[in-house]
This record gives sequence, structure tokens and C-alpha cells, in this order.
Amino acid sequence: MLLSYYALPQSKRSFKVRYWLENKESIEIKFPNWMEEKLSTLLDINALKRKLSERWMWARVNILKTGIDKIYRELESQNIEFEVDKNFYYMIKIKKSPVRLSSLSIVKDCKLVIHDKASSLVVEALKPEIGEKLVDLSSAPGIKASLYMMLTENRAETFLADVDFKRLSREYNLLKRCGVDLRKIHIIYQDSTKNSVIKSDKILLDAPCSSSGMINNDPSILLKLSDNEKIKKFAKLQKSLLNESLKIRANKLVYAVCSLFPEEGERVIEDYYDIAEMPFSNYQSGYSLYKVGKRSNRTFPHIDSTEGFFISVLNLTKL
Repeated sequence: MLLSYYALPQSKRSFKVRYWLENKESIEIKFPNWMEEKLSTLLDINALKRKLSERWMWARVNILKTGIDKIYRELESQNIEFEVDKNFYYMIKIKKSPVRLSSLSIVKDCKLVIHDKASSLVVEALKPEIGEKLVDLSSAPGIKASLYMMLTENRAETFLADVDFKRLSREYNLLKRCGVDLRKIHIIYQDSTKNSVIKSDKILLDAPCSSSGMINNDPSILLKLSDNEKIKKFAKLQKSLLNESLKIRANKLVYAVCSLFPEEGERVIEDYYDIAEMPFSNYQSGYSLYKVGKRSNRTFPHIDSTEGFFISVLNLTKL
């Protein structure tokens, strides 16, 4: 039984996920046996399970459309308890809310964007700079691209690629709603294992993955992880994407996955240990079983109150 998922009322997936988020404390958490055994060798799995039964949410103020103080006042007027992040001025941790965050006008207007802090770390690892060019090889749904443009004050140029045309369309609409200067955006409909971009300043490869790092927000992910075959398939795709992205002439590449498994993180970039760099000194390093672990970061629900991400920087000037 996976998170008693099938026992939840109604059959609609969206309802089950919402029910889970609203009733975490009363639902038993049980991983597939292989996953339990695997993660037990890497982290404190009991602490992870305990944390997954808690509720938290992150959001960021979109300063392309509003001011920080205005958002604070609006949240306070709704009796929403929140905490301003110590690391990033635009990040807010929602501790308790009497209303569904997505129902607020500030969220509908993209003045406040629901965005996990770990995901924002992926963008921060790029060290965004005004005037530079970025290619994002798996860009949809566009949350990270909108943050990147916010941090560069709409004064950078981005090339956003994805294999799914409908997702690209939704991404374009999201960026427009977020106040992004669309003249700076170039949409590329492509399979990035056969990339068409030749040159850029920086590359973001937030690769397709198992999404095992976000089971706290969507327990149905576990239904796809009844065995480790999905992990193997994703790892193969990730290596293919990485090898193709390294053909681009650029200075820096950020590789990231929302996964708890080293097969999708450390093992994908282990051949590039010599050019790998740890993005952040104040976050956990990668898994110590792997040499490249000390040159990468991991975030964990039970340690950081975020989704589980793997992040590493490859310094392409050393190639």
C-alpha cells in the first residue's frame, strides 16, 4: 500500500492529492520496499517520513509586478502566518493559512508565485547577471525562467527549450502573466537530446526526473515508483541530455533534478568531478558515497523543509 493512496475518498487524482495535503497527519506513509531499502543507506528515512506528514509551502514575491511590503500586508490581512526567508529576500515560508493560497488574487495575478525554495536554489546557482544569455534545455512550466528574469530585472536574454509544445505554450503565457519582458524570451520547440543551440553564457539543465523529491506535495508520484525501472530510464535520459548540453559553447552549466536518488544526481555527473563545483556552502553536500557528492548540494524535506533537490555546477571553462 502506497500512502494509503487508493483508500482515499473519490477516484479523481487531483482530489486525492488535495486530500493528502490537507490530511497528511492522519495518513500512513509507506514507501515501496526497494525505495525504503535504498534511501535507508543514504539518509535518515524515519526523519524523512515524519517530515512528510507535516505541512509547509513556499512562495516568492514577484518584484516584477509588486513590492514586498504590499505582499506582506495582503498576507497579514488574510490572517496567513508566514516567515520571511533568511537567505533570499523574495522567499516566504507559509506556516499556516485559513484560506487556500491559490485562491488569493495576488497569486492569480502572479504577484505571489507558489515556488518551493529548493527550486529557487537551482536558479540562484546560476548566479544570474544582467546582460547575459541563458539557455534552459527543459524549461517548462517556466517557474524557474520567471525567477531568472526577475533576478536579472528583465535585462537578460533567455532561450527556453522543451519537447512538449503545449507545455511551452503554457510557459509563454505564465511568463507573460509574471511580467516578463517577452522580447527577451526565445521559445525553442525541441528534443534537447538533439539540441539546436550553439552558444550561450550559461546553461540550465533541470532534467526530467522521478520527482521523488516532491512526494510531500504529490503522493501519487510513488505509484510510478513501484520498482526502480523508472529511475534507470530517467538516468539514461539525463546522461543523454547532459552529454548533448556540453556541446554548447558556454561558461557554466547548472545540473539539477528533483530527486532523492543518486542515480539521477551524483552518478549522472560523476565523470565530470574535475569541473564540478558546489553551488552553496550553507547547504548539505551530496551523498558522501560518491566522490562528486562533496562538489554538489542536496536539499531534503526533513532538513531544509523544502523539496528534495540535487544541484551541481559544472565549470565549462575548465573543459
